[in-house]
Amino acid sequence: MRMKLFPYTLRKNQKEIMQTIVNTLSREGHFVFESSTGSGKTICALAATLEFALQHNKKIIYATRTHAQQRQVILELREIRKKNKDLQDRLFGIGLQGRAHMCLLAKEDPELRNGTAEELSRFCSAQKKKTLKNREALDGNGCNFFKNLRDRKDDVDEIIEWCKKSLPTSEDFVTHCWHKQLCPYELSKMIAPDAMIIVVPYIYIFDPSIRIMLLDWLSVTEEDIILVVDEAHNLPDYVRDLFSAGLSIWSLRNAIYETERYGNPSLLNGRFKISEFCNTLINIIEYLRDKYLTSSHSSRENGDALIREHELEEEILSRLNINSFNLDEIIHDLIAYGENVCETREEEGRIPRSFIKRTGSFLDFWFNLESEQYIKLITAEPNKNNPRLEAYCLDPSVGTNIVNNFHSSIHMSGTLEPLEEYRDSIGLIKENTELVSYPPTFPIENRRILYVRDVTTRYEEINTRKEIVKKIMSHIISICNNFDRNTIVFFPSFDVLSRFLQNNIINTLKRGVYVEKREMTQIELMDMIEDFKFPESKNGSILFSVIGGRISEGMDFPAEQLEIVIIVGIPYPRPTAKQRGLQRYYDIKFGKGWEYTVEAPTARKLMQAIGRLIRNKDDKGVAIILDRRAARFRKYIKDLKESKNLLEDINSFYSLSW
Repeated sequence: MRMKLFPYTLRKNQKEIMQTIVNTLSREGHFVFESSTGSGKTICALAATLEFALQHNKKIIYATRTHAQQRQVILELREIRKKNKDLQDRLFGIGLQGRAHMCLLAKEDPELRNGTAEELSRFCSAQKKKTLKNREALDGNGCNFFKNLRDRKDDVDEIIEWCKKSLPTSEDFVTHCWHKQLCPYELSKMIAPDAMIIVVPYIYIFDPSIRIMLLDWLSVTEEDIILVVDEAHNLPDYVRDLFSAGLSIWSLRNAIYETERYGNPSLLNGRFKISEFCNTLINIIEYLRDKYLTSSHSSRENGDALIREHELEEEILSRLNINSFNLDEIIHDLIAYGENVCETREEEGRIPRSFIKRTGSFLDFWFNLESEQYIKLITAEPNKNNPRLEAYCLDPSVGTNIVNNFHSSIHMSGTLEPLEEYRDSIGLIKENTELVSYPPTFPIENRRILYVRDVTTRYEEINTRKEIVKKIMSHIISICNNFDRNTIVFFPSFDVLSRFLQNNIINTLKRGVYVEKREMTQIELMDMIEDFKFPESKNGSILFSVIGGRISEGMDFPAEQLEIVIIVGIPYPRPTAKQRGLQRYYDIKFGKGWEYTVEAPTARKLMQAIGRLIRNKDDKGVAIILDRRAARFRKYIKDLKESKNLLEDINSFYSLSW
């Protein structure tokens, strides 16, 4: 590989990563790899896939989870273009977002901002039709931004030229379109076919209808595409949620409200009305909640429970005195009437949303799904005020096996081990998939990972032995009060965090303490993080957080912004009915239920939290796991060491490091 496109000086592992990517593309295979944060995964994936795409007339779809990741791809593409001025015209890329983020009408309308992809697509189509019918004077009908797109050719050409020259981020692109009063979404559709790399949210690939639409825009098939999946450890759970479905009491009450506004037709030739049917469903859901979640059922504390395969159908048939054919007719009529509601709302210029249609569609899905790939649950939040039925997808390959149809795919993350679990979960063909875990790019002596054997958050012990909580508190207090360095303490849950707060741990600490709260908005959280990163005093700050959340998986703390991480307990998944269903399914499919559904996600959460310490080769830090069960994860945490004296070991590390 010539590495002509790579714009920087090569660092550790980068040449090997790019060579393996090119080899993978040449054999039309798949490559799954783990490489530590700061190792340059994004630029390696871009340089290698672009070089191959240039030679073989392919396009690259780069799938990301967040706007920040998408922005990083565009910024790195700019660096490649700077180095390769002779290829600037061909090295063109664009970042796409969903309609909710690109539609300028949605910026002014909360209902639109919260619309589903299907609802927004229909709304957009209706607005475009109205615009084309009445191009001279919209009078509130149609979309001015779409009209301007068709009427202002010079402005459109100017933005297209600007895009190809400057490679804007999606946020900058939307802002520029706003200033010109042009529709960003429709304009991006016009520009995308000229791009060699298209950066998109996961949903553009893994929602079947949106994927078909995207490929249609680009005038390509899957075989023409190289797929890159960034932060791939998020993909299995994302797709499970995408392919699951739920029906809540709140949704049914909205369906009843719909009948008051748009009419309440009869079902089954007048036997009962839609509102009565919805009330029956509410009663059934409340009955199932009381039966499984507020009785002595074993899952009651975990907020979910399995229900019998045909229990919902049996309850509906019994309570309404109908048969299965009648139920099929009801479902058909709910969907049809809900569609009428959607059309009426379209005519009103509103988003085509119908909770009646959602109810019918959910029941149709529930009664026809493949039982071995799904489980049927009754779930509820702690207050149990809005219980819901949930058809939960156990097998993400239901949505991800499409990846095998692409020319090739690259899957990467800083925390993806065990790689076999990821490969198997998303359904990559074993014989055509290469798995590589690269060693850390930072000097191994820059990080120390310690654990102690004298404490645990194991449920049976922490709830029966008060001295365990006191000992954990003693470790936290001792570390925080003896080392004036920015420190994050990760707890296994908000409930456990609350327990320590109730024990007045904050009053025993000598430095400023910040506490993440469950109800915090993103803005409030980011403001708190900034205060933590840059404390007013020189002795550092302390932050109490929850592992597996927004801070442990998505925040950067370079250099002195974070030097000590304390992990309280082992973040095993809660033993919910959903979790047991996953474990049982993976036992049957792979014979690895515990390893794939308990051990693997726990190891990733631990490594994500530890990974906050080191963001580049010059960072240094110590991680301490306060739980003897940490020893079980040595195969994932290679440099894990037991500590007999935490203060001595931490002091020794910093004495040697500075």
